[in-house]
Amino acid sequence: MVASVSALTSSAQASSYYEADDYYAEGGLSPSEWQGTGAEALGLSGEVDRDSFRNLLDGEVAGEQLGTFRDGQLEHRPGWDVTLSAPKSVSIMAEVAGDRRLIAAHGEAVRTAMAHVEKHMAATRIRHGGTVSREATGNLVIASFQHGTSRAQDPQLHTHNVIMNATRDEQGTWRSLEPRAIYQLQKQIGAIYRQELALKVRELGYAIEAGKDSLFEIKGVSAEAMAAFSTRSAEIEAALAERGASRDAASAAQKQVATLDTREAKVTADHASLVAQWRETASGAGFGPAARLAMIEQAEARAAAPSHRLCLDTQGDEAAVRAVAQACDKLGERQSVFSAAALQEEAGRIGLGKVSYAQIEAAIETATKQGELIDRTFLDRRGAQFAGFTTRSNVETEAGMLRIEAEGRGTLAPIASPLAAAKAIASAAVQAERAGFGWNADQRAATQHLLTSRNRITSLQGYAGTAKTTTVLATVAREAEAQGVSVIALAPTASAAMVLGEALGTRGDTVARHLLSPERPQPGQPTAWIVDEASLLSARDTARLFDLAAKHDARVILVGDVKQLGSVEAGAAFGQLQTAGMETAKLAEIVRQTNKATKEAVLASIDGDAKKALAALDRGGGQIIEHADRAARFAALAERYARLDKAVRARTLVIEPSREGRDTLTADIRAALTRSGALAGPAVTMQSLANKGLTRAEARDPLSYDKGDVVRFTRDYAAKGVTRGEAYRVESIDPAKSAITLKSENGREVDWRLRQWGAGHAQAFTPQPLELKTGDTVRFTRNDREAGRINGERGEVIALDGQASTATIQTADGKTETLNLDVARDRHIAHAYVDTAFAAQGRTATHVMIHADSRATNLVDQKSFYVGISRAKESVAIFTDDRGKLTTAISERAGQVQTAIAQALMPTPANGKVAMAGLG
Repeated sequence: MVASVSALTSSAQASSYYEADDYYAEGGLSPSEWQGTGAEALGLSGEVDRDSFRNLLDGEVAGEQLGTFRDGQLEHRPGWDVTLSAPKSVSIMAEVAGDRRLIAAHGEAVRTAMAHVEKHMAATRIRHGGTVSREATGNLVIASFQHGTSRAQDPQLHTHNVIMNATRDEQGTWRSLEPRAIYQLQKQIGAIYRQELALKVRELGYAIEAGKDSLFEIKGVSAEAMAAFSTRSAEIEAALAERGASRDAASAAQKQVATLDTREAKVTADHASLVAQWRETASGAGFGPAARLAMIEQAEARAAAPSHRLCLDTQGDEAAVRAVAQACDKLGERQSVFSAAALQEEAGRIGLGKVSYAQIEAAIETATKQGELIDRTFLDRRGAQFAGFTTRSNVETEAGMLRIEAEGRGTLAPIASPLAAAKAIASAAVQAERAGFGWNADQRAATQHLLTSRNRITSLQGYAGTAKTTTVLATVAREAEAQGVSVIALAPTASAAMVLGEALGTRGDTVARHLLSPERPQPGQPTAWIVDEASLLSARDTARLFDLAAKHDARVILVGDVKQLGSVEAGAAFGQLQTAGMETAKLAEIVRQTNKATKEAVLASIDGDAKKALAALDRGGGQIIEHADRAARFAALAERYARLDKAVRARTLVIEPSREGRDTLTADIRAALTRSGALAGPAVTMQSLANKGLTRAEARDPLSYDKGDVVRFTRDYAAKGVTRGEAYRVESIDPAKSAITLKSENGREVDWRLRQWGAGHAQAFTPQPLELKTGDTVRFTRNDREAGRINGERGEVIALDGQASTATIQTADGKTETLNLDVARDRHIAHAYVDTAFAAQGRTATHVMIHADSRATNLVDQKSFYVGISRAKESVAIFTDDRGKLTTAISERAGQVQTAIAQALMPTPANGKVAMAGLG
């Protein structure tokens, strides 16, 4: 019931496979058809003929030969197979019950999905001198073959869509296809297919049960009947289980391996005999002839009623408008600019079974005309261009942020006079010299400018390891307090805020908490808000912070590094503000690395030069370990980590970009530590609570929640019997009513209506099994001020009691506390052996071990590479699949984040307003 994409290895294999099998047409050929405007250009339509199909697979197109000759041999990839499979219940009703209308509906949904592929993913590569760029073409040649059974001879309605390796460029020249978008967006292709099919199934009179990710089944087909015809799924599940994985937890690569390992050869069978066997199996599963016939007759009667069609059409147009608006809210919360294809998919998911692809297209066009959506070119991780949009809301947010910064220039008295600033710097430098740390010219200049600035908004841009906090910020904070200016330390995360607050000698707070309840100084006392890790602030939060500062007449000093990772929400505010002329002092001299070769690697990574960075590690800054197999890489990394003594492990940071990879690598590390004796005693397994990280739009969607989830509200709802911070378990979900039944820990039920209350002030957590042993390193995953816990704070398990279900944790500062593992409040913990790149940002370690898979398109880029190796003082070990491919991948992926207001459209500050901008 998903889309699968695979490359064809040879034209002979492809042609024989697709022509050999099926049961609908006479003569042994599958029902087939040509699709795509590329096919139309070649005069191909109707049934796929053998000769044209074979010639196209061989690269013979319109009298031309595509491919490359090497050593006298032609190299040409035939094409790609995009297979779209119907939900199991649809296959049963079509193939077993005999409702042939569903087969036609499947075919129409396939055509819609492949038209989506052609419109948004068809492209070729054009070489201009020494550079190669992607050019969208919008045309494909597709040969589609429909089948009705799986390899295990179960009913499985599916279509193989063979995309030929040929597309026409703007000049009309036939070229080879650039397929990366098709691979990367295969989940999207499957979603578009299911969304269109869901509506058509409803049009035929069936009711559907919607699930996550646009999954659905026909109501009335029992789980027992579907299980009876899921032989292939059971085989794949068993293969994954043998590898210690499951279908839900396994990666795409693991699923593909399991699928191939369990695949049997395709065999032909008599269709009539198969149908007889299927009907016997269905009856044995409780879905007999009477039940099957009744479902079809009821559906046909419903579909024939004029009110049914009218209702679908009327509701569909309205639902499409709502779906597009909700999709814009969700996508716009994470990205300032998003692709048109992603908008189409997300709107279809929201309106599953209610809206058609065409209705969504019409709603998008209307929203664009009304100005709610604004056309923008979307850039993917490699810089490839796609049709895209931004929203009016995101433009207004960024415009407001830029306006407040510009209006605040020259409006405040400086913190200190030039003379007082110079004295403060001289005093700090002398103290640093006594401690063995000399100040450099950048640090002196930056401190001078921040203390004497007259701008409301200023910033400090400094590379990782330039001692921003211990030199510049500490001196600015001390002198500000001496001049009667109240200093407040802020950061996006609680752990970063705590570190900043300790360094500045003041209380640290998160930006989110400060926005809700800002600390107020004495009346009339000037205030400076110093905000660390500013690159992690979204445009929305930065705009809100600036607006609050203007209302409180406060000064804001943003501190960060545009080269590091940005916000998980929309925007790149810190960099955008610098580009717009915000006064910025800069630190470029790195002082963190004690190893010259490691420092050279970091400097190279700043320039995005992975080849140079890896060469520096070779010269003594670390090591590059290559293993083609991920399991082998993880095993090698785990053994290397486990061999370190405890003190060195405490100073070693392990980074894996993905959450799934982090959990798998953690399991390998713990196994290695158990073998070495570092983890001991009987294990206790608990249900930890992991934050689902829902966006504000997702929090309003009932399908974002699962039974068993735990919800906490950040404010009281006395009339509903809800107390802030209390844990409520999700008991049941009613998507149609947007209602969720919650139960508190003392058994009290709450009827939560997401459209009416609470969704904007709720956090959702999912229970996950967590095994603990004595010696385990763990971290708290939620702030709990009353308990004195900070999200990200680490500790060691020093005692466990399985019978009492308790764990005693000792934190780095020597504090111990005993957690009750059955109480929700104490279940916000996780293992702390592996960090994602985002979690690692802001940390420092003596040694760093990084897992970097060149194929991790959305996770490994110039920014994450720089963040990873810049954490290390002494050495970096990189575990990768292929050194050369990693170098190429990083050079291609800049990791730049788009803004709603394009750089070329940003307002130019008036003359004189930027005299202090870009200092250093």
